[in-house]
Amino acid sequence: MAGKAGDPRFHALPKEIGDLHDKKQEDYGVDEDPLANLRGSGEWNIRPWVGAMNRAGDKVRRLQKYAKVGKLANESVRDSFMDNAVYSLLALILFDEEERQKTEHHSV
Repeated sequence: MAGKAGDPRFHALPKEIGDLHDKKQEDYGVDEDPLANLRGSGEWNIRPWVGAMNRAGDKVRRLQKYAKVGKLANESVRDSFMDNAVYSLLALILFDEEERQKTEHHSV
């Protein structure tokens, strides 16, 4: 018996998230390192994946405000959800990098 496919709306979102990441990359990244802005948290002695999750936390707070008051002044609710998804995925990339570096360092 073949497995059930998930909701097609869910499967459309990763493409939209990728497009959003690429668009915002023009403002935040540099050609040599597309995650340079997030890695910059290391200059403050904050692990980059933690810095990314801190930014995701800001998006969650916006959503909490919307849940309480029913409106946002500067960003749509949908934008907050999408940015939160992007930051979570970028944090995972940075976390995986950190773990890989630990493994490589310990195996040398």
